[in-house]
Order: sequence, then C-alpha cells, then structure tokens
Amino acid sequence: MNISTVLKRTVRNLIPPIKYKPSEWAEKNLVLPDGAAAGQKIKLYSFQREMLDIIEDTRYKKVIYKTSAQIAKTTILNSALFYWMSTDSSNIGIAQSSLAELKQWKSGKIDKTIDAVPVLKDLVTDKNDKTKANNQNQIELRDGNFLYFMTLGSAKALRGKTLKRIILDEISAIDQNTDEGSKIRLVEQRSIDFGQEAKILISSTPTFSGDAIDVEYQNSDQREYFCRCPHCEHEHTLKWENVKFEWRKVGRRDLPDSSTARLLCPECHTEITEAQRVRMVACGRWVATNPQVTDTAGFYINRLYSPNSTIQAIAKEFEMAWYEYNYQSFYNTVLGLHYSEFQDELDDLQLEALRDESFDLTHIPDSVLGIVIGCDQQLDRLEAQVMGFNESELFVLGYRYFYSPNCEIKGAKAYGDLAVFCQQKFRTVSGRTVPVLKVAVDSGNGRATQTVHSFCQAYKRFEAIKGSSSTNGPLFKSSTSEGRQFYMLNVHEGKNWIRSLLNNALSEKNDAPLKIRFAHDLPDDYFDQLTSETLERSGTGFRWKCIPGRRNEALDTLVYSLAMMKLALSKLGTQPFKTLREYKQTTREETELPVQPPSEIKTDKYSRTNTTLGKLWFGG
Repeated sequence: MNISTVLKRTVRNLIPPIKYKPSEWAEKNLVLPDGAAAGQKIKLYSFQREMLDIIEDTRYKKVIYKTSAQIAKTTILNSALFYWMSTDSSNIGIAQSSLAELKQWKSGKIDKTIDAVPVLKDLVTDKNDKTKANNQNQIELRDGNFLYFMTLGSAKALRGKTLKRIILDEISAIDQNTDEGSKIRLVEQRSIDFGQEAKILISSTPTFSGDAIDVEYQNSDQREYFCRCPHCEHEHTLKWENVKFEWRKVGRRDLPDSSTARLLCPECHTEITEAQRVRMVACGRWVATNPQVTDTAGFYINRLYSPNSTIQAIAKEFEMAWYEYNYQSFYNTVLGLHYSEFQDELDDLQLEALRDESFDLTHIPDSVLGIVIGCDQQLDRLEAQVMGFNESELFVLGYRYFYSPNCEIKGAKAYGDLAVFCQQKFRTVSGRTVPVLKVAVDSGNGRATQTVHSFCQAYKRFEAIKGSSSTNGPLFKSSTSEGRQFYMLNVHEGKNWIRSLLNNALSEKNDAPLKIRFAHDLPDDYFDQLTSETLERSGTGFRWKCIPGRRNEALDTLVYSLAMMKLALSKLGTQPFKTLREYKQTTREETELPVQPPSEIKTDKYSRTNTTLGKLWFGG
C-alpha cells in the first residue's frame, strides 16, 4: 500500500460527518412506524420543515405546537427525539397527559421506529441485558443517557431527573391548578441546569380558551403559515371562514351541503382548486405575528393545510358536527381552534326575555311532534321538566314539582303523582294529542336507586338514568347493575349542548340548526339554574362545576330531557321525524281536551296496572 492510498483513507476518516438539518436527517433515516405505509421513508410536508428545524436554533429555548389533529404533529415530536438521540445524545424526558396515552405513544410509535431504524437501534442497550434499565418508564442508551417516559398527571414522576431536552404532548388535557403548581413549570425546572442549551417542545390540540396550550402559544412569537393566492398573489392564512358551501333541506332542517364546498381567496374571492391549494401550501412560509417575543417560537397549523385531506372532506366533518350539534370537536380537532362558546358569560336580563307568552303546557304549539320529560329526585320532591320538539325547535313547555316527605322510599306519593302527570294526554292548541316518548328519572342517589328502578320498571316509557363522571363518549349508553337496566348519561356533553343552545338563542344571528324556546310560566329562578355551573379546568381537561349556593335541578332535568329525545329518536328507525309526522296525521281529528294540571292530582300511590302506552309509544 503506497503513501497516497494511506493518506486518502486517513482523510476520509478525518472529514467531519455531513451536518444535516433535522428535517433532512429525518427524511434520510426515519420510516413510518405504522399504518398502510409502515416501513416507508417519511416525507415531511413543507410546513413541517421549519417546525422541526427550529429545534437547532439556539435563540429559542421553548417551541410550542398548537395544531389540529391529523396534521402529523407526532411525526415532528418523534423526529426531534430521534435526531437528538443520533446527533447529540442527552437525557430526554417524554411526557404525555395520561398513562394510557403515554404507553400508546411509546409502544406504538417510539419503540417501533427504534426497532425499524438501524442507526437508532444501535444506540439503545440490549433489552435482554438485565444490567441495563429498559422498561415502560425508561430506555437506556449505550452512552449512559436515558429516555424517561412520564405522565404529566403525576408530580412524583417529574422529580429527581436532570433533563437537557423535554417533549410534552397534549398538555391541554391536564389540570394546571394543583397544590403543587403547574405541571408544565415543574417539568421545565428539570432542565434549568442547562440554561439556554436546554430545549422544551410543548404540543397539544386546543380545547377551550385559556387552556394550557393557549397560554403557551400566547406567550410565543405566534407563527402562522401564509400562502399566496394563485390568482391575485394575496398572501393569507387558510381559515374556515373562507370555505363556502350551499345548504340543503333534510326534513325541516337546513344542513351544509359538503359536496358544494369550495375554498375562496379572501381578497379576490376566486375559487382555489385542490391542486392549487396543495401547490400554494408547498410554497408557503411561516410568519411570526408576535415578533416581540424572541425566546419562544410558537406554531399554529390546521387541517385546511393538509395535502392528505380535501376541502370537501373537511366540510363533510362540519356537516356531521352541524347535524349532531357537536361544534367543539370540529373546532378543536379539525381547525385546531379553541371553542370558547361555553365560557361566554350570559346576560340575565336577556335570558329572562326568552320567556314566550305564546305557549305553555296548556297551549302546546301545533308544530310539536313529541314530548320527553326529565325528572330529578330530591329527598322531599321530584322535579320534572317537560320538553316538546320537532326537527328544528325545542320547546321547554313546563316545569312541575311533586312532593313527598321522603322520596327515597317505595310508594312515596310523589312517584304516583309523577306517573299520572306523565301519562295524561298532552294536546296542542288544535286539540291534537302529542305522544310522550320517554321519561327519565334520576337514580344517582344511592339511597333511592332501588326505589327509582322499581318505579321505572312498572312503566314502558320510563327510564332510570344516572349521570356519568366521564366527559367522553355518547350522550347516553345502556348499562346494567345488579340485573337492573338503566342509561348512563354523559351529562358533561349535555351541558355543553345546553350552553350552545342558550348562546344561539341570545345571538342576533338566526342561522342555528336547532333553536330552543321557553314557556312564560317557568319558575322564577329557572334561568338562574340553567347558568348555575361554570366550565373549569380539571384533571381530565374541563368540567362543569356548580357555583356554590346555586341550585341546578333545572339544568340537570333539561340534560335528561335532551338525552331522552335522542334516545327516543334512535328507536324510531332511520327517519324518526317522518314517523312522528305520520303519527301526527293520524291524530289530527282528535277532539280537544284540557290538560290536567298537576295541582288536581290526588293519587296517593302509583298504579301498576297500565304499564303500556299503546299508540303513544313508538318502538318501545
């Protein structure tokens, strides 16, 4: 071997490795860990490059990602983690809002990627080596550094670690108001020894105004992604307000027609096609809208930018949200925006002005197709709220009280009075009979559970219900306990719905898909009870909590009524309102009869002989 060959080989070893940007390194080395494209090299969207490359910018100690769902946010966080592991190893903390989410992230994304990428697998100690610490809580690297996996709900897990880099995900789902202070600040203290060399990545889909990601983003330079219109060159961000569509009739309701959705330029109002949208996003740029902040970068992006989605597909999700009155999910997960409607303070005088002199229980509007009743159980009384409805309107027709010395025992007079009241013939102003489809009775009081279940089992339309502590899931769900069937209600979602209805009722706009109206003779404190709870942060996000000293029975019974309406409609087939209208036609010729007021009820004990309701019930 001559000297020239030796020198060439030596020089190759002395040349430093090519310095890649984090985005370049990720596309060169990483593969997708799951899905239909599992094992293929990742390809970052144009807007993701700066979101990832900024982790190497020493000017910014913190980077905030406020995003919608399905915008590859996890890809950015994982790419940052793996880039650090490979190019500048250190102790890294990875934290999620809950243990379940953390396990899913580690096993489904991180572990799979490490196993699939040789350059990463070579950095990790052998899982079978008992002298090394590899488990659900940590991964030991060959150079002695660790990846620590933590939950933000446990302050204990955050102590005793020195971390140069920290990755926090879904921070809006944690409770920030604890005795130990903010969990985010506790985690940040783990990196204080590294000064400006430390890096903290904070990410979340938003929930409500003032949540954790909102606070972090407001304290950043607030970057938004700007694109140029292919027609007029106007540079703008993609917002839902620039998506236009037609409306279509479904029964008596107006619904968005997602097939007509199109994206317009806010300046020239020319339609931007899908191909044009993808190209303009590819050529877009990030702009700091709060540039006076110089130590924290913040990125906001939503699904309107995603090349993997279409404007019509997004409009279809809005159509379903409109149909189901579930706007919060659309705003949070699709638009990446906070939904602050539930936190707006309602004006007492404006609420009182909603009382309508034109209807009550003895003057039921002829447009009402069905009636549902929600009942709350208290020690000395039962409180029942009567609600009528059609496709586009809800009518709170009346509110009644039924008293007994002890409503926790079987045979209490109040139950008999309630049964008689609910089984009367409710008639419209034209004399038509309106069917009572469902009656919900709260069985949540443990001392009265058996009493309520026994009472409800005697009547076909009556359902025992219980409020769930969960804030997720459907509005109602069938359940059993000790052989007794009842319905578990997502009262959190029901209260969200009510607040949305109230906000729409007070709005000057008249485009709400479902309007609520209130009888003139409801109790004096009815609206005070409807607004008796406020949305506050909790360990799982936000919860409705009663203001001390306020009663909330009217709020609860309206939730029960709404749930019973949904339950009844679910049992009437694919076209429930058509079924109700057909029934309406068969009862047009009935003779008008007066509604029996509750004050005339004399029953001491409820009868169990008439347990069915004949034609007043559809589908059982």
